[in-house]
Amino acid sequence: MRPARRDLLTLLAGGMLMAGCKPAGNATPLPKPKSDRPLVIASMSVLADVAQAIGGDDLEVRSIIGPDQSAHHHDPSPKDLVGFERASLVIHVGFKLEGWVARLPESTGYRGPIVQASESIAPILVQGTIPDPHTWQSFDGLLRYARTISKSYGEIWPHKAEAFRGRFVDFVQQLAAAREAASSALATLSSQKTLLVVPHNSFRYLGRELGLEFLAVSDLAGGTQPSAQTLAGLIDQIRQADAAACFIEGPGDERLMGEIARESGARLGGRLYADALSGPDGPAATSIAMLTHNVTTIANALRG
Repeated sequence: MRPARRDLLTLLAGGMLMAGCKPAGNATPLPKPKSDRPLVIASMSVLADVAQAIGGDDLEVRSIIGPDQSAHHHDPSPKDLVGFERASLVIHVGFKLEGWVARLPESTGYRGPIVQASESIAPILVQGTIPDPHTWQSFDGLLRYARTISKSYGEIWPHKAEAFRGRFVDFVQQLAAAREAASSALATLSSQKTLLVVPHNSFRYLGRELGLEFLAVSDLAGGTQPSAQTLAGLIDQIRQADAAACFIEGPGDERLMGEIARESGARLGGRLYADALSGPDGPAATSIAMLTHNVTTIANALRG
């Protein structure tokens, strides 16, 4: 297993403690406002969790795309857009994930600030030109989300900047501990098989950070559900690559990934949370819990 490419604690020492955070809480999807606190609207559940963690009791954070909902190809409905008239800030991932953000002024009348959480992240380019938006799938990505959000909060609500800064520090400390635990779990593995097969290529940033190698079925199949003939070819490729384990990302993947695992000889390693948090009682109810669950599931699969 290759060593992680970036040490979170080194980033901290390099001056990233510019803002504040508490244990990440669950952001609620859009209905009617329940308080007079300033409203922050985030595009998707992972981002909303980081935003709520830093906002704490000072801000109300809502997510347009809730837990267990894909962040891809989502065009907000009129119900999703309720509440923008009182929003003070909109936060989105960026990297072309949420094409609807540019239409917000026209569709809702919103004229407030719009912040791209991934603005300080070096993108992984797909086919050389397309930025991969899955920046939440790394500890470094969450750290940079938190830094951007905390800075934005402090600029908009300077009288609460100290509280935001304190929560940011708390969040980063939790993130650093989770990152260290993840590295330790992977460092103890002795398996010679390290290739991980996933339904979609959602984990490039996690792979870059932790030295993991992912192979996406959707890439091999040209982005479509594979036919029987294509599937046979995929299984041959995966068998030749000597993959360690296959994973699912949702209930719809179970049949396909189970068949690939059986036919290729790879283990079926469990579920990874790719595009959203789980519900509040699930194993990925917060952004940090999501990464911890994913790395633990991968480590257990590689351990056999």
